[in-house]
Amino acid sequence: MDASNKPPANRYEALYRDFDSALMRRIRREAYGEDIGQHSWVGADELRRDTGHLGLTHSSRLLDLGCGPCGPLTFVIASVGCSGTGVELSAAALRLGRARAASLGVEARFTLREADLDAPLPLEPRQFDAAMSLDVILHLRDRLRLFHEVARLLRPAGRFMFTDAGIVTGSLSSEEVKSRSPYGFTQFVAPGWNEGLLESAGFRLIETENRTASMLNNARGRLSAIQAHRAELEKVWSTAGFEKQRDYLETVIKLSERGALSRVMFLAEVRTPQAV
Repeated sequence: MDASNKPPANRYEALYRDFDSALMRRIRREAYGEDIGQHSWVGADELRRDTGHLGLTHSSRLLDLGCGPCGPLTFVIASVGCSGTGVELSAAALRLGRARAASLGVEARFTLREADLDAPLPLEPRQFDAAMSLDVILHLRDRLRLFHEVARLLRPAGRFMFTDAGIVTGSLSSEEVKSRSPYGFTQFVAPGWNEGLLESAGFRLIETENRTASMLNNARGRLSAIQAHRAELEKVWSTAGFEKQRDYLETVIKLSERGALSRVMFLAEVRTPQAV
């Protein structure tokens, strides 16, 4: 079965199977500088800044959409003292998330829900103060549906922050698109696309920030780290799996360097009805 035809929950199972091994933790430290259990383009310092963007306090309830193994979510809970709920489809990732929460001593303020972000979410409305989704939006088939769901789940004036690493800001070849989409469905969009959908879903855009430079830096770090441990990784991923990941990172670097594909942070809040 081709990766693009696999059920979404199965696409990352090989990655999650060894995610917390000593080898993978060493690679994350070498790649990112600080290992917080991240699995995308998220850096610890960036996430620290984003807690401020979201206005989080110890009494906040945070929703993380597509939380994966919950590294960033548990990092925020531990740093801020807030409560957090993660939504993720992969059972393997959820198991890792529960273990990470226990290791950090935050399990009392941490909950998980197994759910598909392309479907209605099994959560009650107006129960969260803020929501985040880190480098997940580009893998959804209907991001407008999710934006409506987030607006439903947030309290009035609740904030929503997400990053999209698939903003087309130059030319892309078919080969580059294929190499940049190794794990299934990926939707690349034009500048302004997310802004329009947020408006349609009932959000007011507060801020955007181009974070392509951080993605480029992380991609270079990840590529250097996996190349340094190629022999060990080929035993885990196979030679073909290693080459697939190397080609993916090389493509991200190439596209970022020439400005063809950008990563952008979007910060928005639920619009409140105007007083009459």
